[in-house]
Order: sequence, then C-alpha cells, then structure tokens
Amino acid sequence: MHITKKGCMRIVVTGATGLIGRNLVAKLIANGDSVAVLTRNGSKATEIFPSDVDIYQWDYNSDSFPLESLHASDAIVHLTGEPIKGRWTKGKKHRIFQSRVNSTKNLVSALTTMKNPPLRVVMASAVGYYGDRGDEKLPDTASRGEGFLADVSEAWEHASHPLRDAGICIIPLRLGLVLSNQGGALKELLLPWSLGLGTKIGNGSQWWPWIHIEDVVGLIDYALNGHIAAGPVNAVAPESVTQIAFAKELARVLHRPQIFRVPKSILRALLGELSWELTASRRAINTETSYEYRYPTLEQAFQNLLSANESKGNEMSKYQTEMWIDAPIGKVFEFFSDPANLEQITPPWLKFKMMPFEHLSIGPGTIIDYRLRLHGVPITWQSEITEWNPPNHFVDVQKKGPYRHWTHTHEFDEAGTGTFVRDSVDYKVPGGYLIDRVFVRKDIERIFTYRKSKLRELMMAAPADQ
Repeated sequence: MHITKKGCMRIVVTGATGLIGRNLVAKLIANGDSVAVLTRNGSKATEIFPSDVDIYQWDYNSDSFPLESLHASDAIVHLTGEPIKGRWTKGKKHRIFQSRVNSTKNLVSALTTMKNPPLRVVMASAVGYYGDRGDEKLPDTASRGEGFLADVSEAWEHASHPLRDAGICIIPLRLGLVLSNQGGALKELLLPWSLGLGTKIGNGSQWWPWIHIEDVVGLIDYALNGHIAAGPVNAVAPESVTQIAFAKELARVLHRPQIFRVPKSILRALLGELSWELTASRRAINTETSYEYRYPTLEQAFQNLLSANESKGNEMSKYQTEMWIDAPIGKVFEFFSDPANLEQITPPWLKFKMMPFEHLSIGPGTIIDYRLRLHGVPITWQSEITEWNPPNHFVDVQKKGPYRHWTHTHEFDEAGTGTFVRDSVDYKVPGGYLIDRVFVRKDIERIFTYRKSKLRELMMAAPADQ
C-alpha cells in the first residue's frame, strides 16, 4: 500500500494526450504530484508534456505492458479511447469499442499481477450508457439503455470489474458533453454559431448532459484524493438542459441568432448512425453532491469559455492558472525579482533571450526587452512593470510585441509551508476570437505548463545551491 498526502501522489494517466488528459496532467503538476503517462505516441507526448513527466510507450492491443510505469503509483486515471466524432463506419465502431475494452483489459491484467497495486482507479465512461430515455431522470444507479454507446459503456465498465475482487476501488465517471475551448464538441460548434448558424437538432427536446472541462478535472482530482468512495458517477453539471436550450444559450453568449433546424433525416444522411447520438435524450442527474462545481450552470460555463466580452467587440481573452510551490513566499518573489530568471522558466523551443539589462532588480516603471521565436517567426517583445507590491503581486504590460494587448498579473499567497503562485493574463490577438481559440490559446497553455514544471524544479533545487 502506498500512503501519500495531498500534493505528493504518483499518478499514472492513460490517454493523456487527449483533451481531458492534457488538462488533468497540468492540474496534477500544479498540485505537485508526480505523473507518468502511457501512450501509443511517445513523440507527441514528449512535445506536449514537460520533462519531469515520465512517458511510457503502450500499445493496448499487444500483450505487453510497461509494468515499471506502475511502480510506487498511488492511483491510475484511465482515459484511453478512440474519439467518437466522425462517421461511424464498421471500422470506426470497431476502433471505438476495442480501444476502450481492450485497453481496460490490458490494464486490469497488469494491475492484478502486482504485489502492491495502486488502490484507486478513476476511469472514463459515458452517459451513452443510458441510451435514449426521453425525460426520465437518470441517476448513476439507473439501468443501462439500448444502442451502440450503451453497449460500449457497459463493456468498458465491466472490463474493470476484476479489479474490485483484487481490492482496488474503481470509479467510472460517466461523462456528459465536455465543454472546452481547446477542443471537443464546443469547438466544433463555435464556427457555425459564430456565423449565426446556430442549430436546433431534431425537435430540440432531447436532454444534453454537459460538464465544463475544469469540473471534469476537478472531479477526477476529487476522486483521486479519496472523496468519492466508489463509482459509477454521472460526471455532469447540476443544471440539466435540452438541446434547444443549449443552442439558445450558446447563441445568446455569442450575440448571434439561432435560426436553423436540422431534421433527423438530414442528420442521418450526413452523419449516419452517429446522428442517433445527437438526437438521443439522456437526462443524467448529478448525484455527487459533495463536490463543489466551479461551473454549475451553462451560462457560467459559456461565459468562462467564450469570454463574452470578445463577442461585444473588444476581443479580450483571459487565461488563468495557479500552482503550489514548496518554498516561502519571500523566496519565490525574490526569484521573480531577477528578470534573468525569466529565461530559465521559458520553454527552450521559444529561443527566448533577454536583451542587455543593466539593473539587478525590477520595480515600477522597469522596461524589459527580449527576443524569441514563435513557430519559427522572430519576435521582439518589450514589457513594462506597471505595478510592484512585494511579496504579494506585480503586473507587467506589453509595450511592444505580437499581441494587441497583454497584461500579466502575478500573485503570490502564503499557503502552509509554501506559496500559491497565480498567473492571470488578459490579452487580445490580431485576427480576433477564432485565431485565439484555434492557434494562440494552445501556445499559451503549453508555455505555462512548462513554466510551472520548471519553476517547481528550480525552487526545489535552490536550497541545495545555497
């Protein structure tokens, strides 16, 4: 048995390069957890994750398993699965089914051979388990329904059952529609809705269970820390909405009309069997009342994800992230007081270089110049320190650079023996909203994920260097 405290766990994540996996790994790193990922595409994982994430090659269709990846692990998060989007050909359906069931069986086989396996497995499942049930309220104790995704979800969860006999806690999260501006269904909807082509699908009365990406990650983290005794759990927001209510709210937040209706017959012609899933009704009910949702309503979720101010014409976006560092606040702020340290926490692929800097410390009015390359394009950047309040916060503003606006607020709060570091960035990009969401946002997230990992590494190494 591996007994650990919050922020010091060893977590193994499968399917880590997907939408949920990327966000989860970033959260675990911010927690101070040690992370290992199992992936079929090691080169892609190496590009995505910072250097302190352990990457193991894993082909779930083979009989082999990298058992060393599980050594001294506290928990597993199992997210592997072929994306369901796309036309459901016979081959596509086979991959959807086999990727989930085979990977789970492979993982189960490895865990049951261990002398001291991790005692908790949080795994993805889907509300598709319930089939098409009209207005029936569906708690996580409801019976399975009919349909392809019901078959997949049942087999997916059933494949994990041998772990229960081995004394391992299994928590399947039956996911609703995951809302994120980084990918998934919402990103697919943004272009037509932004163009005023908001759509009612079928008669629009079908229930669409949904959940914000941050609450998916929050629920997983909540389960990893022992706050959910066992599953399955409906990973859906407290607010239930129909498809037409979803469409109207999205159109409202984007300040666009919602005028089109797509009949089932046309959907069937365009999407084949997948169209049935868009018109199926699943009023899945959240029963995990102890978890505090950050975005319990669709309005709150869309306001966060779509930055409604952008749609009103000022095109301002906001990015926020935080991490905990096991170092006193004075030491952390002192690190940021030396502009030369900025080079150390900037990803090497940006080719970041400070321009000649005469001062040893920074303060209000300080101008900092540097060069970098973004996707191979050389960029000159100049920032000014506009607020300076040691050791609690400071603000830098872009004076010259690639953004139409960039204000970066750094906040530092004492938390136990360490410090919470919060970064909030308000920015505008040339080309507006779509350019931001399709291109820029991913770069910002990747940069800050690296930054958090490197900062923790440097802070941990600092005492030995003194």
